Amino acid sequence: MREKQLAVCDRDDQYLDMLQAYLLKKKPAGFEILVFGSVCQAVAASQEECFEILLIGEHTYNTDAEEIHALKTFILQEDGLSGIKGIPFLSKYQSMEALIRQALDAFALDEACASAVRCGKNRTRLVCFYSPSRHSAQTLASLCAGELLTDWGKKVLYLNLSAFSGFEELLGIQYNADITDFMYFVLKHSDKLLYKLEGMKHTIHGMDYLPPALDYMDLMELDEQDWQNVLDTLLYSGDYTHIVIDLTEVCQGFYHILERSDKIYLVNGKTAAREQAMLHQFQNLLLAKEHGEIIEKATILALQGNWEAQGAALDQLSVSELGAYMKGILQEYEYE
Repeated sequence: MREKQLAVCDRDDQYLDMLQAYLLKKKPAGFEILVFGSVCQAVAASQEECFEILLIGEHTYNTDAEEIHALKTFILQEDGLSGIKGIPFLSKYQSMEALIRQALDAFALDEACASAVRCGKNRTRLVCFYSPSRHSAQTLASLCAGELLTDWGKKVLYLNLSAFSGFEELLGIQYNADITDFMYFVLKHSDKLLYKLEGMKHTIHGMDYLPPALDYMDLMELDEQDWQNVLDTLLYSGDYTHIVIDLTEVCQGFYHILERSDKIYLVNGKTAAREQAMLHQFQNLLLAKEHGEIIEKATILALQGNWEAQGAALDQLSVSELGAYMKGILQEYEYE
C-alpha cells in the first residue's frame, strides 16, 4: 500500500526549500512529501498518482493547475489579488506548523478524503500522573516526564485532563479547539485520527500535546465507553511510543485509564498529614473496588525543593531541579 502524498507547488524556490525541509523533518501523519517548482511538473506527477493534498502558491497557480489531480487543494495566499475562486486559501506566510495544522484539519473533516489507518508493531506505553490531594505539582511532574522522554528520543503525546490547566496564559497561546473536540471527532471517524491529531496538536519542548479542555463540563459529558474507545485508537495508532496523561476525576474514564496504564505516578507531599491521609483513602478505595493492580503499578512521588518556581518555564522542565529528580524516577521505569 503506497504512502499518501502531500504535494507543494511553488515557484518561490526559497519558500519551497524551507517548507520541504520542515515537512521532511516532521512527516505529518505519515505523508510522503513531494515538491514542484512548476505547475507542469505537478501535473505530470499527479497523472501517475493522485495527490491526497496539494498546496500551491497563489501566484504559481494558473489554468493548467486545474489538471493537477488532488483530493484536496489549497491555495497558499500571498496578497489575495489573484482572483482565484472555488478553492480554499491558507495564509502562506504564517508559521509552517500552523499552515500544516490547518490543511490537515480540513482534510480530516472532508468526508471524501481517504482515511489514515495505521497500526504500530508495538503498543504505545501509557504513563499516568495523578494526585489524590490535587497537588499542584502534578502537572509540572507530568510535563517534565514527557519532556525527558522526548529528550531520550521517544515520541510523546501529552494529555492534560484537569479542569483548569491555565495553559493559554502560561504558554501565551489561544486555542481554537481542545481535547474534547478531538475526542468527539475520533469517536465518529477513528480512521482519520492521525489527520485530526496532526491538525490540532501543539508542541512544547519537542513533545506533542492536545489543548486542554476550555470548559471542564465538556470533559464530564464524555462517558467511560467514550474514553475506552479513544484510548484504544490512540494506543494502537503506531504514531507515539508514549502517551503521558495528567489525570483528574473530571474524566469519567478515570479508573479505566488507571487500569490501562503501564506506569502510574502518584504525586504527593512527603510530610503533610492531610495529603498522606488523602493518599491512604485513595489506596483503600482502590482495594475496596478490587483495583489492587492499580496500586501495584503506582510509584509515589514526594517532590521536594523549590519546584513551584520552575513552573515559569514549562518548556525547560527537563533541565530543572525537578527534571533531575524525575530523570532518576523515569530511568527506573524505562529500563525495568
